[in-house]
Amino acid sequence: MTGAVIHALAYSGVALLLLTMTGNWACRLMVNLIGLRDAMAGVAQSTAAAGRYIGALERLVIAIGLVVHSWEAVAAVIALKTIARFKELDKQLPAEYFLVGSLFSLLWAIAVTTAWLAYDRHVGANIAGAIVPLVGKPGG
Repeated sequence: MTGAVIHALAYSGVALLLLTMTGNWACRLMVNLIGLRDAMAGVAQSTAAAGRYIGALERLVIAIGLVVHSWEAVAAVIALKTIARFKELDKQLPAEYFLVGSLFSLLWAIAVTTAWLAYDRHVGANIAGAIVPLVGKPGG
């Protein structure tokens, strides 16, 4: 492998970790800091674990949507998450917890992806510049 490929894999791997595992940790920290920790007291561990996977996947889909200039992907994540949780909001999770987690997750994904795109374009291998024409999205 060449140095440029290793560099691209390294900074992309860092972005992936920031989007997934670090994103989950940051979201839990945010919920704790604003005092919504008790909202999760009655939620089963399996539900909480599923929420971590869902959060990581939603941030990945949002990042992919941003990289390929597809705001539809971002809107789809928000719509699917809202539809999936709508009936459960009052029964299982307080609406505030859902909203704070969802909005923080969205902002986290946008921040990490924007940083990755900037680094990729100015210092890295311009992976995004190569991907955008392949998916046929304008504005790349």
